[in-house]
Amino acid sequence: MAISFPRELPNVVFTTADLTLDDGVTASATRGKLTNFTQVAEPAWSASFVTKPLRFSEKSSLETWWFSLRGGTRAKGVIFRHPRVCYPKAHWQNHAPAEDEGLLASVTDGNVLSVTGVSPGLVLGDTDLIGLEFLTRTYLGKVVEVSGAGTTRTITVEPPPYRAVAQAGAIVRFAKIPLIMKPVPGSFSAPETNGKYVVSFKLQE
Repeated sequence: MAISFPRELPNVVFTTADLTLDDGVTASATRGKLTNFTQVAEPAWSASFVTKPLRFSEKSSLETWWFSLRGGTRAKGVIFRHPRVCYPKAHWQNHAPAEDEGLLASVTDGNVLSVTGVSPGLVLGDTDLIGLEFLTRTYLGKVVEVSGAGTTRTITVEPPPYRAVAQAGAIVRFAKIPLIMKPVPGSFSAPETNGKYVVSFKLQE
């Protein structure tokens, strides 16, 4: 069967799936104090994975998946969907309201999203993730604050979405949120212990 890109994550059990934000800010000191803070790059997510112990055949299959990414030179990379955080906290059992997509109507102050077309039953909190998708571009953020009722919500997020994806009409996702990422070269490891292999690797936005 032909593979397609971007590729989904391998279907294995991960004991670690950590998502970390690099805020792209540097700080310099004056007289021993941090005084100058500079945004040198757009905020970007990285993800670190560790699998449960795998049989050789399972390790080999995952390794083939990694090789297919060609060290990040494949244009479309990997679709990251957090394997442990699939739904908002309020919808871990009742998935339906979170599975309805919304549409981005506007953005104010860089990170306040006006969203329409959501399920009236959608409940979001500050532990939840939110995604934007516009054409081939994706964004993943954390909910900071939310208000609204019915089919509209005003959602403050961090980090602020970048301009190319924060466009009116962008799809707003609340469940199984996709983020296009690339493999971090040299991060794949698969040491063997007692006939089992614990595989680790990293992805970066």
